[in-house]
Amino acid sequence: MPPPVEPQYATRCGIQHRESATRRIITQRRAAIAVAIFLALAGQVVPEDQARAAVQQRDSQHIVRSAREAQAEFESIRRHNLPTQFGEGGYDCDEHIGRFCFWYDDGAASPGSPPPEPERIGRARDRLLARLDTAAAAAPGDDWIAGQRVRYLLQSGRTAAALAAARACGAAPWWCEALAGLAQHVAGNYAAADSAYRTALRDMPRDERCRWTDVSVLLDGELARRYRQLPCDKRGAFEERLWWLAQPLYSLPGNDRRTEHLARATMARIEQDARSPFAMSWGDDMRETMLRYGWPAYWTEQPSGSIGSVEPRVTSHEPEPAFHFLAGARAFDDPASSQGENWTPAAPRPRERYAPAYATAFAPLVHQVALFRRGDSCLVVAAYDVSEDTLFVGTARDVALVLARDERSVPVIERRPAAGASDVIVAKVDGGPQLLSLELVAAARRHVARARYGVRPHDALAGFSVSDILLFDPPDTLPTELAAVLPYVRGSTVVRGSARVGLFWEIAGLDSAEATTTVVTVLPVGTGWLRRAAQSLHIAGRRASVRLEWQELPQLRGAVAGRPLAVDLSGLSPGRYRMEIAVHGASGRQAVATREIEVAGR
Repeated sequence: MPPPVEPQYATRCGIQHRESATRRIITQRRAAIAVAIFLALAGQVVPEDQARAAVQQRDSQHIVRSAREAQAEFESIRRHNLPTQFGEGGYDCDEHIGRFCFWYDDGAASPGSPPPEPERIGRARDRLLARLDTAAAAAPGDDWIAGQRVRYLLQSGRTAAALAAARACGAAPWWCEALAGLAQHVAGNYAAADSAYRTALRDMPRDERCRWTDVSVLLDGELARRYRQLPCDKRGAFEERLWWLAQPLYSLPGNDRRTEHLARATMARIEQDARSPFAMSWGDDMRETMLRYGWPAYWTEQPSGSIGSVEPRVTSHEPEPAFHFLAGARAFDDPASSQGENWTPAAPRPRERYAPAYATAFAPLVHQVALFRRGDSCLVVAAYDVSEDTLFVGTARDVALVLARDERSVPVIERRPAAGASDVIVAKVDGGPQLLSLELVAAARRHVARARYGVRPHDALAGFSVSDILLFDPPDTLPTELAAVLPYVRGSTVVRGSARVGLFWEIAGLDSAEATTTVVTVLPVGTGWLRRAAQSLHIAGRRASVRLEWQELPQLRGAVAGRPLAVDLSGLSPGRYRMEIAVHGASGRQAVATREIEVAGR
């Protein structure tokens, strides 16, 4: 069916807008009287207020039906006027989800920005919104109309108007709160979205709440198996941990990965009983696709490949760039034992993805971290260096060091607003295992860098122990206390082969006059078969090692003895090395600390 002629459509809208409130009241009253007269002639006496209610219900049904027709008409106009892009997708799907074929970009060339939306679609959406505004004023308690208003206001980029529409919603309170959560999330107000969704989940029916909070389609492997064995009322603790670990930046208020999931659930409910550019009925495959990848940012079409077909082939495009934030089983079960590779936003072909509005790049952060015991507490020293990273050159940077024990604990957050290209941050936490997240945000460019993994302070009950090894650029006089070392701390574990590097560590649990023997070794790590072959052919030199040993009487300052050392790495070939410091005390006591470094070319 061709789209309606625009002048006629505009005329009908004008008539609806010009109808006065007085005329509507007179018409409704006359209709109510007519119904009462009809029922009286039939031998029934019906109060006028009941007759009026029946008429109002009939009018409300007419309003909703008219709004649905307008929404279907708009989607037909959109579907037949989508911008054209050739060569999208492929013959083989990366993944089938019901009726849908999904392709991952995998770094393939794609347009830098969405094609501009044709003006005809924008004008048609504005007309639809005018119809929905009129319908909402006449039927404020209809949840379908309320949802469509928010949906299309957000599509047109009018987030403030979408939030106002959600707040004016007269439908079920939980649904109106969910619409407000959706509008706040899209606007980037994640704390407000979090609050709105908590209220909505509290007030919605139990079966609906179970459906909204269900994360089974996001999981695979061991976590999926364990989650699906739990009944709905036993899944809360699992979901709480999952969303805590999935939060992209702990330094931002609100958990935007959690509100993104609930926003997707909200949009799925909005669209389940409405038309879409796909021109197909709603199904579980549509809902799963939306929960895993989000609702489309835009649509395009390719000419139909079928002879005689006039319907376009419609392709939806998820928001980009999108990243993977859900943790795997290892990080889920023991966050403090997780490693950097367990937190890779750029994981290939993940089961779910999310495109934060504040991040067009989510890079690993070059840094180093070292822990130093202070009684029952621990000092965490974190340093970073992005001076050579083009993502962050010449722009303002906010940096935060975040440490948290679990999803129920209040995290410790040390912030550096307007931080330099390299800096050192120190945080004091309790002595238990922690999940560490070092986060750098260049808001103007929407570039983010992050390092996240677990840390475990040395056991205070162990007595004799050695702290982590802290790398620094050695001055002429080596500092012997941690506070004096901080101005020289390196923001990376990569060192030049021609450079001297400083090592600082602390020994705890010493007696006042206890002599120690210290052995420092630097050994190559994991020489691969290709390098071994090159060495055997004398194409590449063998990577050397370093070993130092001495005896001394450490000088205690309080409960610890600080020890600096400058090491010359000029004899080492480029590659990865493992530094080990072994301290031997009296009566055979021994403590060891290690750190991996990378020696770069001169």
